[in-house]
Amino acid sequence: MSSTWDPQAHLQQMEAHLKGLGEFWRQRGIDPAGGYHTTFDQEGHTVPQQRKTLVAQTRILWTFTALAEAFDDTSFLEMANHGVDYLEKQFLDADLGGWFWSRGSDDLAKIMYGQSFALYALATYARVASSDHARQLACDTFDVMHKAADIAEGGFWENCGRDWSPEDTDSGRRKSLDIHLHLLESFTALAELTGDPTHLRRLREIRELLLEKMIDWATVIPGNQYNGSWVEQLPIVISRTWIAERIGDEALPPGQIVTSYGHNLELGWLLGWADQVLDGDPTYGGDLVYELAAHTLRYGFDHTHGGIYREGPPEGKATDTDKEFWQNSEALIGFLHAFERTGKQEYADAFASTWDFARRHLIHPEHCEWRIRTTRDGSPIDSTLGNQWTGGYHTVRAAIESVKRLQRFQ
Repeated sequence: MSSTWDPQAHLQQMEAHLKGLGEFWRQRGIDPAGGYHTTFDQEGHTVPQQRKTLVAQTRILWTFTALAEAFDDTSFLEMANHGVDYLEKQFLDADLGGWFWSRGSDDLAKIMYGQSFALYALATYARVASSDHARQLACDTFDVMHKAADIAEGGFWENCGRDWSPEDTDSGRRKSLDIHLHLLESFTALAELTGDPTHLRRLREIRELLLEKMIDWATVIPGNQYNGSWVEQLPIVISRTWIAERIGDEALPPGQIVTSYGHNLELGWLLGWADQVLDGDPTYGGDLVYELAAHTLRYGFDHTHGGIYREGPPEGKATDTDKEFWQNSEALIGFLHAFERTGKQEYADAFASTWDFARRHLIHPEHCEWRIRTTRDGSPIDSTLGNQWTGGYHTVRAAIESVKRLQRFQ
């Protein structure tokens, strides 16, 4: 796939794309009955929801907050405020702390994935809106989340009951890269908001844990799932996750350790953000960013059609060559970040090819939001524009972060 790196043209295209995404969510996101609409068909029509989940509601809260900041638009901030109000009224556990997993199905569990997104959204909203109330909610969330921490071995348990005790299931006994990557994200947002020494220390600890426990320094890529003692395990489908609910999947291949190319690129730029908040402390240096991006180019990048595949073994060709919205959204940021850090033209070219594939196959030409999943060559598998696991978070963030980086190349 030959796509020309043209930062000026890419910036203009990405700015237009961000504007289109903002209008998609402005027109559809608000549910007058409370909270946000999250589910849309392939033409952007709202699909009735039987339940509302913590992840979906907090991701869209973050989305409206980020759009308010990107466009300096108070109307987006009002839409974010709508979500804070609903979140507090419907999801907050006033007795035991933290946030329920969903309403409508009355799943009152404390799932760390959801807690982390609540923290990320509230910390971002508190910073952008200068809200003392949201700041306190974020700090309270951070404090109570540590009830799910494994004091003996470090890290956090994946799934907990309402009382914060780990669920006595295979899912409850796992520690995953997915959870800890998003804790890095939310802890960074909170530390950026408060500058509190405890928040900064916990951010440094979660970053060090990722590097020490989850990076296989023989292959220089992260693992996937671990037991309590940080021994990597063959992956299972963990309950209440995107993998457990996404369309078109079969059971996980037996006996295979796999890595996600999207997570690897996302980890690279999130570590860079954490470094900035930690006074520019370059603990991981540029080598890990280079290795993560180089591994994706070697095994996970489609040099024929552009874009990145879903997953594959730590070493060797991708085993799942479908292309999903979130991995390719994160690839845009990850490749630009790698280009900034290394100056290697191959990463700028990979960004250009990924963006070209997304524009041709993943992004709806009129509504601007991303389709969920295609085959390697771009044939649609899931053309819907939103579900309980999407919420504008990856796509809007990719546009915002790409615009920031492309502006630096002008």
